[in-house]
Amino acid sequence: MINIGICDDDTSSINYTKKLIESGLISIEFDAEISIATSNQQAIYSRIEKREIDILFLDINFNNGKNGIEFANELRKVNKKFKLVFVTSHFEYAMLAFSCKTFDYILKPIDIDKITYVLERLKDDLMAARTRFIKVNKDYTIRTEDIYYIEHNKSKTAIYTKDSVYETTNSLNTILDSLPDYFIRNHRSFIINQNEVAKIDKDDRLIYFNNGLNCPIGNLLHLI
Repeated sequence: MINIGICDDDTSSINYTKKLIESGLISIEFDAEISIATSNQQAIYSRIEKREIDILFLDINFNNGKNGIEFANELRKVNKKFKLVFVTSHFEYAMLAFSCKTFDYILKPIDIDKITYVLERLKDDLMAARTRFIKVNKDYTIRTEDIYYIEHNKSKTAIYTKDSVYETTNSLNTILDSLPDYFIRNHRSFIINQNEVAKIDKDDRLIYFNNGLNCPIGNLLHLI
């Protein structure tokens, strides 16, 4: 299930946007739901940080709280993967908004056609990403976006994911050939998921991931 969040400082706007999104989800048979609709930016931040929101519809002007673009930049520091859609009355913010890795920018007044069009694009994009799987062994097939990194050690290859570590006899080259292009081989013994990199420590030459795990930098110099 895809989780959608709405954040706006106006209650009537929240209710109207929620109603349109719910209608759009039904019309295009999108397996998604609105899990939070609020003016509370801290509540949104917490959900984004915990990977509990896949799509966020965010206003830009907040009377109480941070500017939407400033807030979006903070959210991107803790989660690079969620889809961000700005909903605003202000066209002049468009160029700034897209610097936040924005999926789309909807100008108010919004209507069902605008919302449905964006939802259709989101559905296509998310479903394509979520159907990428790799077969680890005869017992397990895992989703590629759940992988943090992959390590080869002697005759075994360990795949570190969000909930477990899986072992396979496949080589790193074989695995890399079946992965999306955001995976790179940064070291002779490691493949990393660039979307899950939290920070790079140049002094210790370590890459840290969003779950706290780390691996050597290797030749990942272009990200430093």
